[in-house]
Order: sequence, then C-alpha cells, then structure tokens
Amino acid sequence: MYRKQMMLQRILCIVIIVASAIVFVYALGFMTDANDMIRDAALGYTPASNESEAVKAEFEAKKAPMRRYLEDMNAFDSDFIRVGIGLILVSLTLIITNTQSRRKYYISNYASSVITSASICAAAAWAHNGIVPLKNQYYSGAIDFEFVKAATADNAREGAVNVYTESAFWFDFHYYIFGILLLMAALLILNTIWKIILMKHEKNALATGRTEV
Repeated sequence: MYRKQMMLQRILCIVIIVASAIVFVYALGFMTDANDMIRDAALGYTPASNESEAVKAEFEAKKAPMRRYLEDMNAFDSDFIRVGIGLILVSLTLIITNTQSRRKYYISNYASSVITSASICAAAAWAHNGIVPLKNQYYSGAIDFEFVKAATADNAREGAVNVYTESAFWFDFHYYIFGILLLMAALLILNTIWKIILMKHEKNALATGRTEV
C-alpha cells in the first residue's frame, strides 16, 4: 500500500509543478489576440487623410473603449504573470521538502502540501474572477469586431500579419488548466491524509513487532 501511495505523491508533485509552469506560459500568452488585433491593428487604424472630421471622430470614438479595455487587460495580465511565478515557487517547495519521495512526512511536508493546495485554490479563484469579466466585456461591446476586422484587413494589404479571430481560447483555457490544478490540490490533501493513516498503521505494526511493507 505504501508503494502505491508514494507513487501517487510523486505523480502529484510532478503534475502540479508542470501545471504551474503552464499557468505562467498561459499568462505570458494571454494577451496574444488582444495585442495582435487591438493594439497592433485597430488602434493604429486611421482614416484616409481626405476624410471628414466626422469620420475621424467616429474612428476615435470606436477606439476609445478598446483602448480602455486593453489597459484593463494589461493590468490584469501583469498580475497574472506574477501569480504564475508565485505558483511555480510555491509548488517547488514540494521538491525542496522532498514531499514527492519521503516515506515519512514531517511538519515541512505537511506545511508544503497545505500551502501549495491553498495557493492553487486562491490562484484559481482570483484568475476566474478576473478573466470572466474581461471575457464578458470583450464580447459585449468593448470591442467593435467590424472595426477590428476592417483594421486587420487594411494591415494585411500593407503586408502586416494581424490575424482576425473571435475565438475565446485565451479566456476559456483557464477552466482547463486550473481545473487540473484544483483536482491535483484536492488529491494532494487526500494523499496527505492517506500518508497519515499509513504512518499510523506502520507505527502500530512496529509497536506490535510486525513489519509493514
């Protein structure tokens, strides 16, 4: 039974560290579509020099909410990157304390497991509460998709590569990666409880002169 438990703890620690690293990479790429379509295409899109002032004012009116949205998204993403780094550092305490390989757990192992699980839950809640509102704004008026489509098409004619997309990938990916991390956090706590039970049984077995494998 101990072998199965130790195999589980090793898998959990590895998956948590890898998933935390993916969160960091995800945060780095979170603004890919926004930067490509809004910053590089839409905000740089200008009417012809011979257009009327009314047309120019209309362009600026369409850009204003997108500019504000991009600023909000950038502020969130800066924090998101820090959260990703934090998750990596916290998850590495599992390795530092040898939680992945110890047969007997000490206070440091319990602390590392609990802190890592709590950090994952906090990060998941924070990310969800930040990403969902950004997604809702994105699809409910902050972005004028027809304007963006025209801007990317204009850039394409000039040789720039700005891919127009209405994909929700960068918003929805957080469900998958944090879903995995939350599952791992729950299993990490259950693994810790399992470890306590096995250690207690082993202690009792040694006290009665039997051996536990």
